[in-house]
Amino acid sequence: MRHIRIAATVVGVAWAVSSAASLWAQEGPIVAAPPGSTLHLVAPVAETLFQRGLGESRAAVIGVESHLFADRMAAIYMGGVEGESWRNEVARIHDPARVSALLLAAIGQQVQGRQIDTRLTSMLGATGANSGPDGQGMILAARIQLGQPARLEALAQRMQADDARAAPVLVAIDEMIDEYDPVSAEMARNMNRQLAFVRGFAEADGFDFPTSPDDAAADLSLQSSELHAEATVKIRLNWYAAYAPLGPAAVSRSAAVRASPGMRALHALLERAEDDVLAQLAAETGRAAARRMKGTPL
Repeated sequence: MRHIRIAATVVGVAWAVSSAASLWAQEGPIVAAPPGSTLHLVAPVAETLFQRGLGESRAAVIGVESHLFADRMAAIYMGGVEGESWRNEVARIHDPARVSALLLAAIGQQVQGRQIDTRLTSMLGATGANSGPDGQGMILAARIQLGQPARLEALAQRMQADDARAAPVLVAIDEMIDEYDPVSAEMARNMNRQLAFVRGFAEADGFDFPTSPDDAAADLSLQSSELHAEATVKIRLNWYAAYAPLGPAAVSRSAAVRASPGMRALHALLERAEDDVLAQLAAETGRAAARRMKGTPL
């Protein structure tokens, strides 16, 4: 097997493809989608879920994180000599309006021609869920902060200090992380993104040797322990940035809201849609990288 260059510094890559599929096995009661569902019937539902799930904010985060991922992969595959055409292509791929439209379409795919989780009923009414905030907006904002080195360093120092003194707010955050296990989802998401990049790169004949997704997955598996630890740190920093300012009592209230059936179902659907968008952007970036390396105009 020829080794494929994998971004070891990309946080949260899983060691097995099967983990991604298992994450969504626990879904609630379902009801069949309307017979003959068409786009004009699905679009209002998708739009409502997009709004309830802070779709614009999530799309902004997807764009920022995916753009950073593209930069890292370019450094690995192209050695830092990308050029203006590459930067322009990456900017085009991650255009904010385009990413927002891709996310809305991905949500539509989740409710088009498939069974719909009845737990989402509370999200589709006139007012949506009104049981209180679950902190998701703060989590999304924190994800952008993690892409800024200065803020990341300051945040890590604060969390380290709170860790050393067993601050009640960090204890509450750790309990919520244990309850929802976002680390597994983060690992699966990033593994799929790396595999999508490799697939796109291979489709555009970027490799000078035969390769397959199994080769890439095998390379990722060699890094499983390190990457699991990195994913754990990333999630802990993310949730700490989001929830620590609230205090332990507010963290517990947010956890209770997040535990509601409607919120669980909404987050699961949005994460599946986000996974689809991240994989699409990564594959497009992989194809663009291969074309750039071959000197093909972008």
